Amino acid sequence: MTTPPPPGQNPYRHPAAPVPARRWSVRRVLKGVVSVVVVGVVAYGGYTTWFGGAATADAGDCLHAGNATATAVISVGDPEFEIVDCGTPEAQFKVTGRASGTDGTCDDQYQRYTQGGAGRDFTLCLEPLK
Repeated sequence: MTTPPPPGQNPYRHPAAPVPARRWSVRRVLKGVVSVVVVGVVAYGGYTTWFGGAATADAGDCLHAGNATATAVISVGDPEFEIVDCGTPEAQFKVTGRASGTDGTCDDQYQRYTQGGAGRDFTLCLEPLK
């Protein structure tokens, strides 16, 4: 007669072979690098959309509207403003005043731009440069 195995051990089970270490392939490294770059681009785009452009503009700054509808009538569409140097041809508007909240008023010769949401409501008074 044979002696039974100790409790918790299966006499019919073979020990598992060690798993070979994964080798770093060029393809895996490239996929990782591309993933990091894509995440970085998306994060940068989100940051500049929420915290850049009109959201950070102050009196004296010049703005460029990134879409066509904003250049003709500022109240149409959702202009994608970016702060530019006032001496460049890209400068379309000069910020003449900034007020908290979306109910700010501007003098008649200026265009009024408001942005609201996420607790950062503001009004800009803009002078067209062109």
